Amino acid sequence: MYVLVVQRAQLAAAPLTKNAARQNAVTFVDPPFMTFDLSILMKRGDRSSQIHNMIDLSNQNEVKYGIVAGGATQSFFRDWDRRPEYNIMWYEMENNPSTGLLESVAEGVRRVRESSDGVPFAFVGEQHMLEFYASREPCELIAIPGNVEEYHGEYHLAVTRDLDSATKTQLARALLNLKNSGRLDALYNKWWTERNQCSQTAPEAPPAAATAEPSDTITDITTSP
Repeated sequence: MYVLVVQRAQLAAAPLTKNAARQNAVTFVDPPFMTFDLSILMKRGDRSSQIHNMIDLSNQNEVKYGIVAGGATQSFFRDWDRRPEYNIMWYEMENNPSTGLLESVAEGVRRVRESSDGVPFAFVGEQHMLEFYASREPCELIAIPGNVEEYHGEYHLAVTRDLDSATKTQLARALLNLKNSGRLDALYNKWWTERNQCSQTAPEAPPAAATAEPSDTITDITTSP
């Protein structure tokens, strides 16, 4: 006999970006707990030294590149109202789905690790995720800033749609105070900067907010009666 156990969570704290399908299923809490640009993950070498941003990647035809299919990054590139260089990139990826539209971040990272200057490959994705992989041993990867002015990535807490408004308001207030007090920046430094296993320059933390608020953190919410 098989027993199916269903567990239902009310809150998810994960690298979740907003999209139409997710917004139909959950409520995203503002403000975001992390903002980010797009980055380009490549293997260190002559090829990566020639790419300095997303426009450089678009303006060449020797380095193949790909993104995770079905995510927020794909939604950005397939918008034909973007600048022509990004339209070109989407055309190339859509017409070469075996390399251009990948199943997961893990597959993108694997393809970069297996690439070489002779057969180069670049994986385009969310900045902090790719910076993390570039900071892991054996330190053969580099995360190149995309400098994509039109892209404004955000990670949000997600809660069930039926969560009461008072709790959602408390969560929003707690996030704002964590941001303004510098606690979110401290977590970024702990997991990205301080734990960088490689000799490359560690990525800069997002600038801390100018003013600090009295402590009213998510811990306070979960421990209050």
